[in-house]
Amino acid sequence: MAVRKKQVPDLEEYRAMAYYRLSKDDKNEDRGRDSDGEISDSILNQRKLVHAYLKNHPNITLIDEAYDDGYSGTNYDRPGFRSVLEKVQSGSINCVIVKDLSRLGREYIETGKYLEMIFPSFGIRFIAINDDVDSEHSTAGDDIIIPIKNIMNESYCRELSKKLRNQFRIQRGNGEFLGAFASYGYCKSPDDKHKLIVDEYAAEVVRGIFSMKIKGHSQSVIADFLDHEQILPPSEYKKSLGMKYKTGFQAFAQSKWSVVTINRILTNPIYIGTLVQGKRGTPNYKIKKMKVRSEDDWVVVENNHPAIIDPLMFSTVQKMMERDTRRPPKKDTLLPLAGILFCPDCGRTLQRRTVTRGKRKHYYYVCATYKDGKGCSSHSFEQKKLEETVLHAVSNQIQMVVELNQLVQDIGLNNIDQIRQGRIDVMIVKKEQDLDRDKEFRMKLYEALNEDLIDRDEYNKMRMKYSKQIEDTEKAIRKLQLQRAEISSGSSADNNWIMQFIKFKGISELTREVVVTLVDRIYVYEDKRIRIEFNYRNEIAAYQEIFQERAKEVV
Repeated sequence: MAVRKKQVPDLEEYRAMAYYRLSKDDKNEDRGRDSDGEISDSILNQRKLVHAYLKNHPNITLIDEAYDDGYSGTNYDRPGFRSVLEKVQSGSINCVIVKDLSRLGREYIETGKYLEMIFPSFGIRFIAINDDVDSEHSTAGDDIIIPIKNIMNESYCRELSKKLRNQFRIQRGNGEFLGAFASYGYCKSPDDKHKLIVDEYAAEVVRGIFSMKIKGHSQSVIADFLDHEQILPPSEYKKSLGMKYKTGFQAFAQSKWSVVTINRILTNPIYIGTLVQGKRGTPNYKIKKMKVRSEDDWVVVENNHPAIIDPLMFSTVQKMMERDTRRPPKKDTLLPLAGILFCPDCGRTLQRRTVTRGKRKHYYYVCATYKDGKGCSSHSFEQKKLEETVLHAVSNQIQMVVELNQLVQDIGLNNIDQIRQGRIDVMIVKKEQDLDRDKEFRMKLYEALNEDLIDRDEYNKMRMKYSKQIEDTEKAIRKLQLQRAEISSGSSADNNWIMQFIKFKGISELTREVVVTLVDRIYVYEDKRIRIEFNYRNEIAAYQEIFQERAKEVV
């Protein structure tokens, strides 16, 4: 409703619109919007100031008001400010009133454009009450004062942006969650919004997704299964909890599970307790478009919150998603050996080939290069016989690990850790001796050059060689020291990998889950030999060496 003023014939009449703004940063110092979404106190205070000003200027009639609550002064694409511009362009107003210049905006160039070009071109009188700016009564000094105030406003915004960025980086480094919504499977703690806790219902769905994937189901099959079971996808689930959640990935009014959603869950390290933040952001406070940052700028905090997925299962899923695997026709799951078989000659995978003889179909694995007619040899192996051979080898490996575990129990894990630490100490001493020797040789090279025992080219080549050896040795020492520290802290004492074998004890058939859990690669030779590279082979070898040494000591 327009505020009518007593007519004053000696003064020009103005039709005014008042504009109020409060940014999210300003709200840190104000009470801001209350729980019912009412206008914040700061906006109301700005409105009171404008109305008090109008009482002393009867020739100005307030015909409309607009506000933006929670919008940055560097962003001019605000709904309230857009309505002001609409009134300006339509000619329905000829005056704009604000509390001060910073309410209009905090960006020097853009604010100056409105004050010096846009408003004057439409014949708009601009008033900033607290800054004593009135375009109708401008003076020569205003040409200097107004730009200086705009620069100060922009400087304030720049410094505030730097402080906030630094503060966010510190919080992320401390493992504080800063996102608006927790990832599916988690929720924010009611006691601390920066702490993640497990949402048991959604977490069980996440576990089911990983379980289906490791059993050989594709992402599309998993998505269809979840839709069939009427399990709400992440976006709809958040809405069902009363969250005002929006996503750019939703294509339909009622979203469904999709391959993209399943992929994001299967590849998100948050489910093993690792918090990754700062992956996207703006280059500076002026540019609002989000961009993906370099991985070097990401903030990663491990063991930050309760894990939903076992790290061993997670790493297995990541490895299998990188492999080129295809489901056979009319099958919901991958074959047990899909993406596991490799040609030792060309390095490509072996693919299944169907051969029909009479009314019977026979299935063989052959080298992909040979199948494409691009060379190599067939490395042909009948599917059923190959699976039987692998099953026998896997069963033997499981039994060996079961016996290994019994030795671990007999000796005691703490004793084994002490032995491992001793072995690492010996290796560190040896590497340090190699390091000292290479450094001494490198120093003597300069003496040899000065005494003309070697020329400049020989000096450069040999110096480069020893520098490379020194760098590699230092890296090896750091790696050994890290391993020792992990053993000492107990973080490496977890023998979950042993349980990965034991849980399949007594298997009678080769399943996809068994293969991807226990086997890394299988090489098939032309003469029908196979070489299996099992997962955790380094851990197994380390334990075997320890037991062999103890056996020698006993003898």
